Order: sequence, then C-alpha cells, then structure tokens
Amino acid sequence: MRPITLKNPNLNKGPSSSVEFNKLRNDIQTDVTTLFNIVNKHDGLIAENMDHILRETYFLQNRILKLENRVRELQNDYQANNASEESILSKSFYHASNIASSDVNKPVHVDTLHGIVSPVVVRSHDKIAYKNDRGEYILPSNLEVEIYESSDVEPIDETTQERKYYTVDSSGINKALDGNKNTFWVRQSEKNENECVTEVYGIIHVKIPRDISNNVYTNTLILHPSPEYSMSILDIQYKNQNGEWRRIETYPTKQVANTTVPEEIAEAGKLIFSFPKREVLELQIKVKQPYWFRNDNKRVFMYGFQDIIVEYREYSQDTAEFVTKFSLEGTDKRFANVGAPKITTPIGTPPFNDYTAKHELYFDEGLSEKFEFSTDIFQPLQAVYVKTILKTAGDQVPILREIELPYRHEELEI
Repeated sequence: MRPITLKNPNLNKGPSSSVEFNKLRNDIQTDVTTLFNIVNKHDGLIAENMDHILRETYFLQNRILKLENRVRELQNDYQANNASEESILSKSFYHASNIASSDVNKPVHVDTLHGIVSPVVVRSHDKIAYKNDRGEYILPSNLEVEIYESSDVEPIDETTQERKYYTVDSSGINKALDGNKNTFWVRQSEKNENECVTEVYGIIHVKIPRDISNNVYTNTLILHPSPEYSMSILDIQYKNQNGEWRRIETYPTKQVANTTVPEEIAEAGKLIFSFPKREVLELQIKVKQPYWFRNDNKRVFMYGFQDIIVEYREYSQDTAEFVTKFSLEGTDKRFANVGAPKITTPIGTPPFNDYTAKHELYFDEGLSEKFEFSTDIFQPLQAVYVKTILKTAGDQVPILREIELPYRHEELEI
C-alpha cells in the first residue's frame, strides 16, 4: 500500500490554504483507516493460515511415518530374496532432474506438482473461472455451489439406500475454485462426543457456468484436498447434456456382486483426473473424513480443498520423447540384463498401450545405438538410458507417473 498522503505536494512545508489543510487531514484519516483495515485482515489471515499449516503438518507427518514403514518392508523383502533374482530401479517425475534429456523438437510436459509426464498441453480452457490479461482468475457471479453433509450415525434413506444428507453452509467455497494457490476452503463439522460420530461425509455440488468458455467440453479435473492426505474421495460424478448422472470414466472402480462400484481413494493427495471429453453441466465430488480433533468435548472433522479445477485440455498430437537414466554407479554392480520397462499411471488417468507409450534401450547418453530389452549384457555397464516415446491417440492421452526398470546384476570386475 502506498499512502495517498505522500502524493500531497505541500506535505513538507504544510498546507498553504484551508482547502489544502482539509485535504491533508482527510488523506491522513483515509490512510490510517486503510492501514487498520489491512492489519485486521492480516490478523485473521495469519491465524487461519497458521491453523492450516499445523493441520497439514500433522497429516504430512503421518504420511512420512507410513512411507518409512513401507521402506523398511521393502528392505526386508529385498534381504529375504536371493540377490541373483530380478531387481527393480524406478524413476518418478516429482523432480524434473529425473529426466536425463528430451528432444527440443519433440518436447514433453513435466508436471512436478502432480509427479506426471505427458504430451505437451497446447491449450487449456478453465470451465469455472475467467482469466484476465494480468493472469488473475475471476469467478462469475452466476456460479452455484452447494455443500451437503452426513455422518455414519445418520439414518438410511429408504429410496436411495444411502445415508441422508443435509445442506450446510457453503460460504468460503469460492476459495477452492478461484484458481489462487494461496487460498483454500475447509469445512469444520463439529459433533458432540456423545453422538459417537466416527466418519463425516460431504458432497460438493458445482454447477458449471455455461458462459465461461466457447468450448463446451471438459476432460480434466484437478483436486487438491485440504488437509492433504487426511480425507478420502469416495466418488466423482457429472451430469451430461441429457440430464443423466454418470461417473467419470477414469475414476477407479471394482466389481461387487456383479455390480460396478467406486473405489475409495483413501488419504488422498493431489489428484488429476484425465478422461474422454464430455459435456459436463454439473459436478458432484463425494468425500469422507475419518479423522477428527477433540476440542471442548466435541469432535471436529475438517475436510475441504485448496483447488478444484475443471478444464478442457488440448494436447499436442505430435510425438513426444524423453530419456531416463538408470544407474548402478557408486556400487560394485553392473547390469547383466535389462528387462522391458513397466509403466505406472496415476489414479484417474487412462491406461496406456504399445501405441501411446513405448520404450527403447541405449547404453550411452548420446543414444548412438539401440539395443533390445531382456538380452544378456557382457559389457561393464553401470548406466543405461531408456527413451520413452509418447503419442496421443484421440481422447486417450498417455500420462505417466513412474517407470520401473527390471534388471539383473553381476559383480563388477575391476
């Protein structure tokens, strides 16, 4: 903030007339009032952000503890297996440095926030917010969002055979839809201890504004839960142009008694759903929060989102390529055999095939000569290079989260 008092040309020598005197006093009052308003606003924001950071830290510590336990399990499994059996090296994409090189003429899109790599995003159309010339997002006045809530002690609805939901306050939900990475929306649901509630359910119902984009299609949904790694995503459905509610095609499902039901995405982190283009008029995101904090003999359940982004993404139809280095350097081992890579795709993205994603093996960084996978290697190699080739096939976009390279090793002769 720049005080308007500083713009007074006679500030140093004082006012030369009653008009200037009154103007100076009014400017001073305006500046003081503005400063007080800013301080009061920041006092609230600081407290809110500190609470948010503490909640995020709590669940991040839980996440780290579980990952540490998983690492110990993998170490025990490795020690229990014969060292001559097949081992695995893996590369994720949360760090751009895990990609050794890429062809400038065949670039890829590396999203380190979600840890994915895909063909280049040529253009994206936000379906909820406007983006002005300064890159700021503006929500339309006709945006409609409703929040419904239930719990594991609510009665079962005889018609739907599900827990009964009730409408709750949706104020502040725009903070999850405004495209601002520094804002978030969190719903605090307080339950008395004697109610014995152990799970709270929520439904975020968004009606997509029709006058945001000339493009009527949607093919991408990005969800950043808050607090991260605390709550579960239970289902995501959309209403199409025929008024029918359908589940997003790439949402994970399972078969139960010959019926397809949605799988729970427990302790969800940052998610990106990529699906065939559809006309999405309304969207429902169903969540569950099984964790709570105790405060004044109440159980406080918190669930919300930092970002809910609905987009239509246009991907490049050109071939994209990148190279990943797998190394045994720093050990006394060498590669004896390298198997075909295995691709891991993130939750909510389409599967791949030999057309949309394939690999080539090289023994040198310059990629001078290609070799076949699963053949014996007699050279003293401690590093190999895998070129991955991505190709979009209509609505099917290859999105990779991790590459696993199976291999056998032998002692390096010195």
